Amino acid sequence: MVGTPVIDYHVTDSYFVVAHLHYVLFAGSAFGLLAAVYFWFPKVTGVLLDEGMGRLHFWLLVVGTNLTFLPMFALGYLGMPRRVSTYAAFDGFGTLNLLAGTGAVFLAAGMAVFVVNVLRTLHARRLGRSRPAGDDLWGGHTLEWAAPSPPPRLNFPADRPLPPVTSFAPLLDLEHREGSRA
Repeated sequence: MVGTPVIDYHVTDSYFVVAHLHYVLFAGSAFGLLAAVYFWFPKVTGVLLDEGMGRLHFWLLVVGTNLTFLPMFALGYLGMPRRVSTYAAFDGFGTLNLLAGTGAVFLAAGMAVFVVNVLRTLHARRLGRSRPAGDDLWGGHTLEWAAPSPPPRLNFPADRPLPPVTSFAPLLDLEHREGSRA
């Protein structure tokens, strides 16, 4: 976006650049990283995270991300410079900065919910009170989902050998073979 000369000329060295960088980094990278944790946590630990807390975490992050960074785009477009610690009241940046700060509180709350969810789940697992995840929670078609959750040492115990690999999706092939026999 800031690679477009017409836009870049107007927003250079403004809060728009800060908003653009952080919106892309947080919304793109952090959301992907957190999605990976939710995807792999059951396989690695053998237990499920609390779904209600996961939903709360997601919505706090969505609201927080947009409430934090969208006002920054407007601030930059309106001329708020980067790297200035204080602004005069007459500049008119106060309300949008307050919105961005409020969004940051939502982000912090969302991350706190995530940490509490992980710690509570691990504590419940240690006490034997957690919900087991099952081996193939997401209906995957690759070999890691054929191993027990959590995977034992060397991944495939003698009573559950490695399924035959005939394509890029061995569990899907196995499903089709077993379905054709039934």
